[in-house]
Amino acid sequence: MQTLQGKIEGPLVVTRDLDVHGTVVGDAIVRTNNTLHLRGVITGNLTIEKGASAIIFGTVEGRIYKAGGTVVINHPQKSGREVPSNNASSSIDSL
Repeated sequence: MQTLQGKIEGPLVVTRDLDVHGTVVGDAIVRTNNTLHLRGVITGNLTIEKGASAIIFGTVEGRIYKAGGTVVINHPQKSGREVPSNNASSSIDSL
């Protein structure tokens, strides 16, 4: 598996197993039978072709288009006041 680090200008087309630590500026496309591991951000869209997979430890700011592949996203945990309380409640107005 190849490893890339830093800022990568897109579109990034993954044609072999790839490990990215950083930011993909633009779109990313993972071709059939390839895997993308990303620790960072994709600022555009992510497309997963049939038989491909993407494991994201971070964020995809655009849309995810999945054509039969596998996508796993682990969002970074927010800290402090940004995390909603477990005791938060919601209500529904009824007529």
